[in-house]
Amino acid sequence: MVGKKILIIDDDPDLLHLAGQIFQRAGAQTIATNGGMEGIKKLLDHHPDLIILDVMMPQIDGFETCRRIRQVSDVPIIMLTALNKELEMLQGLNAGADDFLSKPFKAEILLARARAALRRGERFSGKTATFRYNDGNLNIDIENYNVLIREKRIKLTRVEFRLLIYLARNAGKVLTYDQILANVWGEEYRGNMEYVHIYISQLRKKLEENTKSPHYLLTVHGVGYIFESQELAYKP
Repeated sequence: MVGKKILIIDDDPDLLHLAGQIFQRAGAQTIATNGGMEGIKKLLDHHPDLIILDVMMPQIDGFETCRRIRQVSDVPIIMLTALNKELEMLQGLNAGADDFLSKPFKAEILLARARAALRRGERFSGKTATFRYNDGNLNIDIENYNVLIREKRIKLTRVEFRLLIYLARNAGKVLTYDQILANVWGEEYRGNMEYVHIYISQLRKKLEENTKSPHYLLTVHGVGYIFESQELAYKP
């Protein structure tokens, strides 16, 4: 964490202080604010490497703040949730969040998640191996960060894109929940199956003609998922 800039947005002064201390002890520089609009201003002023963003805030909540941030920046965002975790994960995912952490949290968990988010961001920004998949309906081009359905580009979050690439690279292989978590999120996430279920569900909405009868992202009940390659010029 040494040399990294962390922006913390939360209206709870105790959490701002606690999170700030956690990151500072790890060698990071912190910028703190108690509101979404001020957080966006500090984002533009300081260009942080990572944002810790609370869901429950007055005026504009964390989801709206996240959406506005995504209009101007791809900085990794970890959202802090306190209520219905699965519902908030779905809302946060749609807003563009990269990860979710429930309150209250332990210092070591926050740091582990922060380091994982930073690693994913660095790998995403770096040079990646060429990979293409095109069956006439779905077209995946990792080099140009393009995913097309019937020649129309679809918008994926960075984590959705990483998940799709990992599955497609291993087409025809059954991938367990822990394999997916370790390779897409990091070893720290083993056991968090809800991440896989929720992200697969979101990907299906964007890729599949019929989410209840998918062609690409198939469930292997109790085990994991498999990406099923389709014949060229596939027509649903």
